[in-house]
Amino acid sequence: MRRYRLSDIDYKQLTQLIQLNESINSEEAHEKFMKLYQEIFLRPQTSLPRIQLKTRIQPSVKLEVYESVQEVSRHQPHGKLAQESLMNHVIKALKKFPIERSQSEHHIIYKLLKGVHSLTSQLGSQELKQISTVTTVETWDRGQIIFGHNGFYLVLKGSVKPLNHETLKEDQTVSAISAGGSFGSCEAVNAVDGGAIIQCVMTLETCEILKISRSGYEKLKKDLLAQDHEVKVSLIQGCQLYLHWPKLSINHLVDGMQLKTFPANQVLVKEGKICPFVAFIGRGECNILQDVGLLIKPVDKKGCRIRFVMVGKLGPKQSFGEVSILLNQPSPCTVITATEVHGGIIQPECLKGLDSVTTSLILQTAQTMCGKLSEEEVMKEFLTQERMKKWEHEKRKILSDALFYNGVHPGRGKWTFNRGPRAGTGKSKTAI
Repeated sequence: MRRYRLSDIDYKQLTQLIQLNESINSEEAHEKFMKLYQEIFLRPQTSLPRIQLKTRIQPSVKLEVYESVQEVSRHQPHGKLAQESLMNHVIKALKKFPIERSQSEHHIIYKLLKGVHSLTSQLGSQELKQISTVTTVETWDRGQIIFGHNGFYLVLKGSVKPLNHETLKEDQTVSAISAGGSFGSCEAVNAVDGGAIIQCVMTLETCEILKISRSGYEKLKKDLLAQDHEVKVSLIQGCQLYLHWPKLSINHLVDGMQLKTFPANQVLVKEGKICPFVAFIGRGECNILQDVGLLIKPVDKKGCRIRFVMVGKLGPKQSFGEVSILLNQPSPCTVITATEVHGGIIQPECLKGLDSVTTSLILQTAQTMCGKLSEEEVMKEFLTQERMKKWEHEKRKILSDALFYNGVHPGRGKWTFNRGPRAGTGKSKTAI
């Protein structure tokens, strides 16, 4: 369960929630309350925007950094000395060139970055792992001035005092930054939001400061975007129908694609409804089901269970949903994930916003997911699958009865052992 900070709350929405009119009926009040409740929490971005930095350092930040380091070495004794020892181990790893660090050293740096809220609030786990490979550490003596315009800085040891970056005088509105605090930015600071970011500090003592350089961050961001682009291109070109598409048209699809993972047994498309998105499957399988409907009478008296017959499968290097969205055609079948599915999706608004050439190319290339079977074909397939289910059930029942009447109980061993010795004998008791 996520823990929200006071800075993560929209107080305007919270005030509206508190002042909710009690005169409206309970159902309307409940709906309005639930709507306002969801809006009081600010949701940080998860892409790679500017790293927003806090000007005031919360006491919990320092604790988070130390706890993230302790998580890597739980066998170490707790206490202040242990924390200092672990932090020295991190600093020693950071002083090496990134290419010289071992896998365990990269891991402990990654755990340290996970304890920095200004990073974890906007960057995902994969981005943090990549950033941990370009971090370095710098040692600064007392009284030196550090300009934060060319990177993001995290104080590991010592403390610094924020200065006005124009006059180089002490900034009275901001308190000193101790271990666990941060300043600077990995991206250019403009005049609008520059006041919210500390750009200049002076060391109050000898400091060890972690640095993520702007150039390293920009290169890393380009590499991540390039990797993301290649993954999306491979998803599209992996489908045989899109294999010979021109590169320009593929790039148009890539621009609107989002990478997505679906758990097993999740309904992706409902029969009779327009597909909610176009999907390109990279890994995993989906079952294509068709509703038997009123073709059969319910077996039980309740008769409320919906019967489906499986008419096909979708697997890697296949796509679905293009024709349904572009032609506003309801899907003839239901699609449910049989296993965990990894792939990419394109939302309807992105697909319909493509140029006419790309849209025409999609309609010429894509195929309908599965043609709706006739009543006779549905009944035949349904009866075949029901007979297979009944046969599997009979086989399990016969095998279970045969084992049971011969004294064999699946899942239960013939011998059981008591670990404790028998009283007065010192021997273990064995029972049949």
